[in-house]
Amino acid sequence: MFDAYFIQVQTSSGRILVPGFSTTSESPGGLRRPQGAGHHIGSPLKKKTACGACGLAHSGWYDRSTRRVRDLSCADTRVYLEVEVRRVRCRSCGKVKRERLDFLADNPLYTKRFAYYVGRRCRGATVQDVARELHLDWHAVKELDKQYMTAQLARAGTPGPRAIGIDEITIRKGHTYRIVVSDLIRGRPIWFGGQDRSEASMAQFYDWLGPKKSQGIRLAVMDMWKPFRTATNKKAPQAAILFDKFHVMRHLGEQPCSRSSDFGVPRRIIFQH
Repeated sequence: MFDAYFIQVQTSSGRILVPGFSTTSESPGGLRRPQGAGHHIGSPLKKKTACGACGLAHSGWYDRSTRRVRDLSCADTRVYLEVEVRRVRCRSCGKVKRERLDFLADNPLYTKRFAYYVGRRCRGATVQDVARELHLDWHAVKELDKQYMTAQLARAGTPGPRAIGIDEITIRKGHTYRIVVSDLIRGRPIWFGGQDRSEASMAQFYDWLGPKKSQGIRLAVMDMWKPFRTATNKKAPQAAILFDKFHVMRHLGEQPCSRSSDFGVPRRIIFQH
């Protein structure tokens, strides 16, 4: 296994990037700094440096350093880019901030195209398998996968479902819940959130969806948990509520009743057959 890096060399026509290689056969996941006197040659001066927080351009900088970032591999060779990263004392933020480099991912140790590749691989493989394949830490792969999914959600935009399914899942140990809402027509989850399974947490979904798209919901499928029903009646009163058969049959088995009013819910609620 080899690691590739790029160094800057001064030529008669200017500065160019020249690839170099350092072997890491004894440590597949490690890095070895390349040898040579010309390794830390300065980069061409840039006229403007943009604040990474607010984007305000500055003519100077506070300090600068060289950073090695992971890029897409070439066959079995891992490729790294050495870039100069500056910090500026931003006049708008009032603090020292790192500059904005458009080709770097949210995790500045990787390029955007490498982060995108990791996210695509995680669609068909586990985080552990991708980490082993790319010689990365498990947590680094997990973070890049989250960034990829966030970008995909931003591209998809806010959905406008007509029929939704509402359920909760348990996380960690004990009674810690999160709410999952799915678009039943398109057959995919569209929202995951809340702090528990309370009415306030359920209302967060409708607030995220917005009043206009909440009014477009015609059917809401859920269990017989009252906070889900109450939030839906408040935020999407036009939607018919459908209780799933499993919870209806369990309720009938525990406490027999003959009318929908015995459930303490309006008669317009539909029961699945």
